[in-house]
Amino acid sequence: MPKVKTSKEEVLKKVIPILRSRGVQNSSMSELSKACGIQKSHFYYYFSNKEDLIREVLATVHSYFNYNLFKIIESNALSLNEKVLKMKLLLDKLFRASDGGCIMANTALETIHLDPTYKKEIQSFFKDFILGLQQLLEVHHSTEKALLLAEQMVQDIEGGILLTQIYDDPKYINNAMKRTETAILNL
Repeated sequence: MPKVKTSKEEVLKKVIPILRSRGVQNSSMSELSKACGIQKSHFYYYFSNKEDLIREVLATVHSYFNYNLFKIIESNALSLNEKVLKMKLLLDKLFRASDGGCIMANTALETIHLDPTYKKEIQSFFKDFILGLQQLLEVHHSTEKALLLAEQMVQDIEGGILLTQIYDDPKYINNAMKRTETAILNL
């Protein structure tokens, strides 16, 4: 018999890796509730439908990313080198250490042409990702140049994640991260 008690946070924690690797379309509510060890009816207690669940997942990932990224970037106790190292560890945890790559990019690729339901949350995530990198780049570049470089970095990192998934070879994301580090540190 499945567990009856579990928190919404525990459910999201279990659902995120499944959605990251299987995608929105290939994950049913029955399957997700089973993976969480709860009855489907209990699952619907937290999420009225699949769209509600996906919105909550994307908002949770975005919030976690923002909190951790900007905590690093805005720290006065860290040098620029330390900030880059900690940022790389965060990106590694989110994008490389888990199957499936970037849940935001995956969800965008899978859903945006069919249903723009999640578009604003995904746009907001990438806007914040760019803003964070821009702030680091402004140490050595003008605001305009930093923005351009930050946009290129996010494109490079996301492309690296995609190619790493396609070829099952981490060299693509590793190379994108090296280029990002070099640009931020102005090496």
